[in-house]
Parts: sequence; structure tokens; C-alpha cells
Amino acid sequence: MIDLTDRIIQPPPKEPSKVRWHPWRRFLQVLCGILLVGLPLTNGLRADVRSGIFFIVGHQIRMNDTILIFWLGMLALWALCAVSFLYGRLWCGWVCPQTLASDFADSLKQRLDKALHARPGKPEFIVSRTIWTMTMLAISIGTGAILACYWLDPALVGAATIRPTVDGSAAFAVYSVAAVIAADLLWIRRKFCASACPYGAFLGTLADKNTLAVRYLDERDSDCIRCGKCVVDCPMDIDIKQGVGQYGCIGCGECVDACNDVLGKRGIPGLIEYRYGLEPDRDNRQLSTMQRLGLWDAKRWGVLVALVGFVAAPLWAMFGSTPMTATVTANGAVYRTAVDVRNTYTLTIANGAAGPQQFTLTLAGLPQGVIADPVGPVQIDGRGEKRLPLTLIAPASTTRPGTSTEATLNVTTKDQHISVPLMFYTPR
Repeated sequence: MIDLTDRIIQPPPKEPSKVRWHPWRRFLQVLCGILLVGLPLTNGLRADVRSGIFFIVGHQIRMNDTILIFWLGMLALWALCAVSFLYGRLWCGWVCPQTLASDFADSLKQRLDKALHARPGKPEFIVSRTIWTMTMLAISIGTGAILACYWLDPALVGAATIRPTVDGSAAFAVYSVAAVIAADLLWIRRKFCASACPYGAFLGTLADKNTLAVRYLDERDSDCIRCGKCVVDCPMDIDIKQGVGQYGCIGCGECVDACNDVLGKRGIPGLIEYRYGLEPDRDNRQLSTMQRLGLWDAKRWGVLVALVGFVAAPLWAMFGSTPMTATVTANGAVYRTAVDVRNTYTLTIANGAAGPQQFTLTLAGLPQGVIADPVGPVQIDGRGEKRLPLTLIAPASTTRPGTSTEATLNVTTKDQHISVPLMFYTPR
């Protein structure tokens, strides 16, 4: 009798992976670079601190709208925590602007050296480094201007960058940021990620056994040919074989491609993979769809549900609508002349809509009474509130001394209406 147990339990032999992470990583980095430049220039995301306006997806929000600003801040913080908890340092290796800048600087240096056949000690080496340094300085100034556009008007930033005397404070913002970026590109780059980045330390408090990480498959160590290609291609110069979760590992996946390329030519699957945890039986082919997405347990579902809530809250705050409110408070100032009687109040109107609205004021119930102040419609920004003086006038001939008249102030927009009762007093 033939025992087929091994054939049933063991998965079929794994073929060498044809997936390459490097092109996808570069595509995502380029996309993030375009977004970094385009968001402030198109009012997709920026805050004009001088005018007190926050722009998001072309939508204007007053920066005094603390509830909305709070929810946006919570969304950004929770999204970073959620990505870190589920997928480890994919932010570092795939999206982080620091990594993008470091990759570009290193790639340009290598391409210049190769094009000019530059070697240390040769004139071509000096030319290559000079071109590289000047390019990095130009990029630093451009990046400084782009980052300043997140806080100041882009037209003003552009003018101040070209002619610093136009606006000294804006020019200082551009060139001080540019100086920091230049120092980073010319000297720091990967050193910051490897030793000083607070996010790397913060990640250690979030990751657990189910967090995605780049892992060397120790159980198949006998297949390793010790070529060292994984170390050569690693932008952080670490050896992934020394263990998962190293502080310097940014999860870029370059070592995964390197191992797949070398061993794939021999018909052997690569020894480095993106894996959830250390267990050898967690072969990616055996994972369910939810597990492939990182949803291994109730904690991760909770993180996802909370993230959806943090997305919904600012969206509702920006695009949802709540009823407007209006209140009238008497100031106690009452004036009587031979011609007319005047009462003064404080009018408070809150715009519950996401966009600006125009409020029309009309008076009813007060014979021949008129609104002397404010004159004309009241304009209020989205989610904004205004407190303004309100003055009502009625002819002395239509009121009796020592009496009060119940009147109504009508506050109207194109789609909402509020009637606010008030008392008009006539002194003796």
C-alpha cells in the first residue's frame, strides 16, 4: 500500500518569484514626489498662515475651525500608526520623503560617475561631484520653496525665492528650509534613517508578531550561495541574514529582488520575502485574502474600523451640513427722540454649511420698523460664526411710551430660514 501522506500535506514545490518590487517602489516614489510638489500649488493641501485659511482638495476652511483641524490631525496620526502596525516600515522604504530624496541623490551620483567614468583621484571625479553638488543645491532651493508653499501663498513664495527683498520673512522660510535640505542631501541622507529617525524607534512599540517585515528564511539557509548581493543592493548597508526587525531595515525590498534575481537563474526560489511573522509555515501561498491584507486578528480589524472613522469625521466636517443657528441678545441700550426709537442688540449667526453663505436679515412684527445696522446681507465663511451689532429703529409715532413690542428677526439663506423672537422697548 502506498503512503501518500507527504504528498497531501506538503505544498507543491515553489517556483522562483517573478515579482520585482523595485519598479513598483520607484513608481510609488515618483507619484509621491508629484503629489508633494502638486498639492500646495493646486490648493490640494496647504495652510495659508497669513490669511488664516486651510486649503484641502480646493476646499477653503478657516484655521479657527478647531474641530476640523483636530480631526485632520488625528487622521494623519492614526493613518501613520495603522500603516506601521499592519505593514511595518513600508512607509520608510516606499513613501517617506527622506528615503525618496536619499534614493535620488545616490542614484544621480552613481549615474554621473558611470557616465563620466569617474574614479577617485581623477579629474572626472571632481567634475562628477561638482555637477552632483550643484544639482543637490538647486533641488534644495526648489524643495524649500515647495515646502514653504504649504504655509504661504505660492505666488508670494515664488517671488520671494527669486527676489528675497520682496518679502524677507518668506525668503527666510524658503532658504532656511533649503539649508536643512541641502545638509541632508549632501551629508546626512541614510544616516538619519539608520540612527536618528524617531519613527523607527516609535515603530518598535507598535509592531508585533503579525506585522509585515522583510525576512530572511533561515529554514532554507542551506540554499544560500553566499553571493552577498542582498547586502550590496541594500541602500542601508545591512545584512538581512542577521535577523528580522533590524533598526536600519526600512522595508524597501531591494534585497528581495536581489536574492530572487540570483537564485532565480538557478531555478531556486529566493530566500528573502515579505512575511507576516517568523513562523516558517506562513508561506504567502497559503494565506487567505484577509491575511494577505494584514488582517490577522481582532486588533487589526479594530485599527481598520477606527481609521475609517477618522476618515469619515473630517469628510463630514468639510462636506456635510448642519443647521445654521442665530441668536439675538439685548444690550439694554434704548434711545428715544422726538422722531424715532432705537434698540441695540448683539446678533450671533453660525453658518452650519461647509461653504460660505450669504444671510439676509428682515424684520417683522414692528410697525414701520427697519434694520439700521447691519446694512445689507451678512457674508459668513463655511463653518464660521459672526457676532455683530444689530440696531432696530421704529418711528416714535408708532410706539407708545413705556411699552414693549414683540418682533421677529428673520435670518434667511438660499435654503434655510430661522425666525428669532425679540422685544423692542419704548422708554417713557
